[in-house]
Amino acid sequence: MSGSSRVQFAASGVVVALSLCATLTWALLRKRNPLRFVYATGAVSPERYAALAAAPGWRRWNVRLSDGVVLHGLIRRPARPEAPWILFYPGNDAAQLATGQAAVAAVIGADDWGGAVIAYRGFDGSGGTPHIARLRTDGLEIYDALRAAEQLSAAQVHLSAFSIGGNIATYVAGQLAKRDAPAASLSLMASVYDIVMVRPSILSRLDPGDALQTLPFLAAVPAPVLVLTGSADDALNGTTQARAIATALDTRARYVELAGVKHAELLSTAAALDVVHAFVAAHLAPAR
Repeated sequence: MSGSSRVQFAASGVVVALSLCATLTWALLRKRNPLRFVYATGAVSPERYAALAAAPGWRRWNVRLSDGVVLHGLIRRPARPEAPWILFYPGNDAAQLATGQAAVAAVIGADDWGGAVIAYRGFDGSGGTPHIARLRTDGLEIYDALRAAEQLSAAQVHLSAFSIGGNIATYVAGQLAKRDAPAASLSLMASVYDIVMVRPSILSRLDPGDALQTLPFLAAVPAPVLVLTGSADDALNGTTQARAIATALDTRARYVELAGVKHAELLSTAAALDVVHAFVAAHLAPAR
């Protein structure tokens, strides 16, 4: 065999091997058949960020992570230092700050509660590139940053999450329990149980992506947990994923299903946000 023939043969072998690897990867993904979504990363304009931070009672809140990445956020401080707080982990949303701010404000209502939302790395102008394992550890750093900045006890902080934020908040809740300083409560709205996230790319269809499997974190999560979903969830194909989370949590969770409500609609449905408010109110720390 000539030198050029050997090179062609070797190149053909590499192509065949890569093709086989891609085929096997795709076959494995198809066997598990997870829903696939693209990270909705992007930037928020300085003007839009300033407008959100200028809403009554709100201001900017930026968090510098341990790797130097800076995340954009918004915070609403209560009048009383002992007041409860809602820390919101948003979904896969190109406008995480606006959506999160509106949801937190609606949950708080007229009560003197604190609220905070942070855009994940790569979202709404926050630095970095999203990868789910990193987003989970970021979630814990965000929680620690809030407690340190506002001098809060663990019993004051209620975790609330939507969609992919449920995977992150569930991880955070489990880690806090392992520290023997659990969050006051955890509210999961339309939370994912088993999906795949991929970064924006012309090759995203071939990208195995990041597996968001929530089951591994549920055993460590203590009560009280709210699992809230809409019966017409059009992103997660109904209630299967929410029901799987509630089943795994068993008696630690309260499961609530709202008839006819779709995935994104849950965050703007008054009945849903009222359920979260009532759940948090039922688990407030005793007055000092």
